[in-house]
Amino acid sequence: MTVTAAQIKRVQEAGFQNVAAIAAACNKTECPFYLAVAMFDKESNGANIFGHDRGGAMNYPGESVQVTRDSYAVFRWLVDRGIPVQQPDGSLKIIKYGPNGVGPGQITHPDLVARIKSQGLDIVNPADNILFSTKLLYGYYRYGRDEKKLGVRDSIKYAGTKYNGDPDYGVDLLEQALKWKERVGDADYT
Repeated sequence: MTVTAAQIKRVQEAGFQNVAAIAAACNKTECPFYLAVAMFDKESNGANIFGHDRGGAMNYPGESVQVTRDSYAVFRWLVDRGIPVQQPDGSLKIIKYGPNGVGPGQITHPDLVARIKSQGLDIVNPADNILFSTKLLYGYYRYGRDEKKLGVRDSIKYAGTKYNGDPDYGVDLLEQALKWKERVGDADYT
């Protein structure tokens, strides 16, 4: 089954960006639309922005910075090389920034950044970022269902915990998923 135009419209009406790309990723991966929307609700509302991780590069309080080819190059420079800052004694100190979420799926961990590239996807491209993020989330969900023999709700919590690394994120993802399931339905998926 495929995500319907009515489902897409409901999410667009909630203020999300890149909803067609989220739907396409769900259709390609078979990830339930409500589950993907719940994750993007938590991460970015589908916006192609940098995250707000404390100490992370491109994190400016109260401001969302768009991910572009140029801004991503600056991001990589700040994380990989840092900025030289002259000290009072005249010496230079290199200030490095931590990683930060990138794009709609807020890809942060260096291993995931490498994986997205190894799959021929571009972290800067919102559709690629969404596809990778959706595949990752759904892979965790399927592992919970198939390998760990968890029920749907526990699989959602498991997927959220694996996606973000925080059990509280998994609990909140389940709450968001149930909310979005009510709004967009789940008739297209088993």
